[in-house]
Amino acid sequence: MANSGPNKSKWYHKALRSLGEQPVLYSEADAKKIALNMENHLKFKKGYYEAKVDFLTDEHLKIWSSTGKISTWFTSEIIFIVSTGDRYTIKNITYNSEDKNTLNFIKSKSENAFIHSGDYIDYNNFELEKSRLTIEMQNHGYNNFSNNYFEISGDSSLTKKEVDIFIDIQLPLPDTIHKRFTTGQINVYTDYFKDQNTNDLVSETIEGKTFFRQSITYPVKPSLLTNSIFFKEGKLLSRDDRQKTFRKLNALGTYRFVTIHPKQDAIADTVMNFDILLTPFDKKWVWDGALQGYFSTLGASQLFGFSVSSQFVNRNLLGGSERYSLRTEAGTEVGLNTNGALVRRTSNLSIQNNLNVPSFQDFIGLGRLGWRSGIIKDRFYKNFVEEASTNIGLGFSVNNIINFYSLSSFNASFGFDYTSPKNNRYIFRPLGFNLDLYDILDEARFEANPLIKLSFQDILGTGFLFRDYSYIYNKSKNKKGNSLLIINNLELSGWEVHLSNLLFNSISGSKNVWSLNNISFAKYVRYEFDGRFNKEYSKTRSFAARLNVGAVVPFGELKVAPFVRQFGVGGPNSLRAWNVKQPGPGAYRNPLDKITTSPPIYVNQGDLKIEMNVEYRFKIVGFLDGAIFTDIGNVWTLRQDDTRPGAAISTDFVNQFAIGAGYGARFNFDFFIIRFDFGYKIRNPYADEFTGTNWYTFKEIRQQGLGNLQVGVNYPF
Repeated sequence: MANSGPNKSKWYHKALRSLGEQPVLYSEADAKKIALNMENHLKFKKGYYEAKVDFLTDEHLKIWSSTGKISTWFTSEIIFIVSTGDRYTIKNITYNSEDKNTLNFIKSKSENAFIHSGDYIDYNNFELEKSRLTIEMQNHGYNNFSNNYFEISGDSSLTKKEVDIFIDIQLPLPDTIHKRFTTGQINVYTDYFKDQNTNDLVSETIEGKTFFRQSITYPVKPSLLTNSIFFKEGKLLSRDDRQKTFRKLNALGTYRFVTIHPKQDAIADTVMNFDILLTPFDKKWVWDGALQGYFSTLGASQLFGFSVSSQFVNRNLLGGSERYSLRTEAGTEVGLNTNGALVRRTSNLSIQNNLNVPSFQDFIGLGRLGWRSGIIKDRFYKNFVEEASTNIGLGFSVNNIINFYSLSSFNASFGFDYTSPKNNRYIFRPLGFNLDLYDILDEARFEANPLIKLSFQDILGTGFLFRDYSYIYNKSKNKKGNSLLIINNLELSGWEVHLSNLLFNSISGSKNVWSLNNISFAKYVRYEFDGRFNKEYSKTRSFAARLNVGAVVPFGELKVAPFVRQFGVGGPNSLRAWNVKQPGPGAYRNPLDKITTSPPIYVNQGDLKIEMNVEYRFKIVGFLDGAIFTDIGNVWTLRQDDTRPGAAISTDFVNQFAIGAGYGARFNFDFFIIRFDFGYKIRNPYADEFTGTNWYTFKEIRQQGLGNLQVGVNYPF
C-alpha cells in the first residue's frame, strides 16, 4: 500500500487502495473519548452505574529494511481496563399521566411487556417497550400518539442495587387528553390521475364506501376493493389496518400508484376521513423478453449455452386483478471440441401458464381444517385469509439431451402465496401433478448403471392434500450491513396414493401396486435448505456466503427418487471449478472425467447434497468489480451402487468433498451483472489413482491455466 499513493492512477493502484485502509494515528484525546463512551454505555445503556473505564498505552518500535534503506516507526497498543461493578435491576414500574383514559389503557396492555420487575436495566428494552406501547395506542384509535410522549426516569438504591422506574405519559399540549380517532367517510378513486377534475366523476356508495370513477366501467370490481380495505366507518383507527390495506391494494398488481390520504373531519375533530387514490397502469397487457447465456471451459472442452424467453402478462384478466402470464422459453447448448467442430448437446422448450387470483380461495377447506385443529394460529390464519393470493399453474416442457435421452414433462398445480408484514413468504400448494415421460436414446449407457436407469422411468408425481411447502425468511440489511435469506422447501409426492393403496390391499387382501397406464406413481419426500448471508463492509466491499443442503428419500416400492428430483453440484452457480453435475456422487470417479476430446454429458446426481460457497466481492474500477471465491460440496446416494463404488453416504463423507477456488471479474451495470468466474480444482472428492491423494499440488493447480471459465448473469447466490 505504501507504493500505491493517491497520485498513481493505474487501475491496479486504484484497486489496491479500495482494498486497504489508511493507518490510524494514535491520539490520547481519542483514547480518552473511547474510554468515556464505553463507560457511559455501561452506565446509561446497561445499568452498570458504578462502571469505570481507564486505559494504558504501550508503544513498540518497528524497523523495516529494503534496498539498503532503513525505516523506523512506532505502533501503539491501547489496553482498556474495565471495571463494571454490580448491575442494577428494576424494582418497581410505575406509570403516571394526567390523562386517565390513556393511563388505564396502557396499564391494560402490560401482558407482552419488554420490561418487568427484577429485570436488569437495559436501554434497548426500554426503547422496545416504548415502541410496543406506541403501536398498541395507534392500533386502538390514538392516531397521533408517538414514542416522544414517554418520559422515563428512575430512583436508585445504592445498597440493594435496585431502581424504581417511573414512566410518565406526557400530554399533547395544548390539549389535556390524547384524542382517540374513529374512521369517518372513505372515498375510493378507482382511476385517479394528477389534476383530475372530481366534478366529472361518477360516484356510487357500496358497503359504506364511496367509489368514484371517470371511466364507463370500474377498472377493478368494487367488491374486490371493498375486501381489500380493512378499516371501516365508525371503527377505531388502526395503524395495522391501514398498513394491511396499503399492502393488499399494492399486491393487486393493477395499480401503478396507491395513496391513502387521511383528512381530519372539519366538524368532528376525533373523526378521520380517508381518500384512497388508485392510479391504474396504462396498459393491461405487457410483454418482456430475456436472453440468457453461459460459457464454460474444462480442459480442452468448451461449452456455450443460451436461452431466449418471452412472457405475456395480463394484469387484470377478469376485472378482479387476476394476473395471467404466459411464459415461453427455448434454449440450446453447444460444445466446441478439440477439432474446432461445434457439437449440439442439448435443447429445451417450455411453455408455462399461471393465473394469480388476489384472494384466498380455499375450495377444499384445508386452511379451515388446520385452523380449527390448532395447527395454524388464529392471528396467522386471519392474516393469511385476508392477504394470501391463489395460484393456478399449467405447463409443458421438453428437454432433449442429444444421443442420450429426452424428457417430456407436464405439470399442473393449485396453491397459495402469502407475504407477512415482516416480509417472510409462505408458499403452499396442496394440489400438484407432474408427469415425466422419458425416451432413452443410449440404452447401452443405462444398462451399465441399473440404479440410474431406474431413476429415468416414466413417473407421475402427485399431491392431493399436500404437494409442497416453502418458507422464505428474509432479513433485510441492518445497520451493520448484515442481511440474511433462508429458503426452506418441503415436497411430498405419492403419499396419499400410497396410503390409499395400503388401505385397499389390507381390505381386499391384494398385493397390487397401483399405477396409471403402466406409469408408476412417484413416492418420495424431498427437503432443501438454502441459507444466504451477506455482509456489506462499504459500498465497494462485501462478503457473501451460502449453505445449501438437501435430501430426497424414496418410499414404498421405489428404490430411487426420480432423476429430476435428485441433487447435483457444479456449474456457474455451484462448484465453479467443475461443470454441471460433474462431481460425485461420493468418492466415485466417473470415467467421463478422462475424456478430453469432446465435451461429455454428466448425470452425476445423488439423494443427499451438501454445498458451501463463500465470496469476497470488491470494486476494481468504474463498472468493473472483482471477486475471490471458494466452493465446497458434493452429492451422495442413499443406497449402495455396485456400478458406482464410493457413491453411497458413509461416515467418511467429510473426506469426499470437492473443493474449488478462484477469482472473478464482474461487469456491474446496476440492473444486471455479467460474470466471468475462473475456478480451479483444489481437491477432488476421490483419491488420485497414482498418488493416492485428493489434493492438487501447486504445480497441478498452475497447470490448469486460467482455470475453468464460467460465464453467467448476476451473482451466483
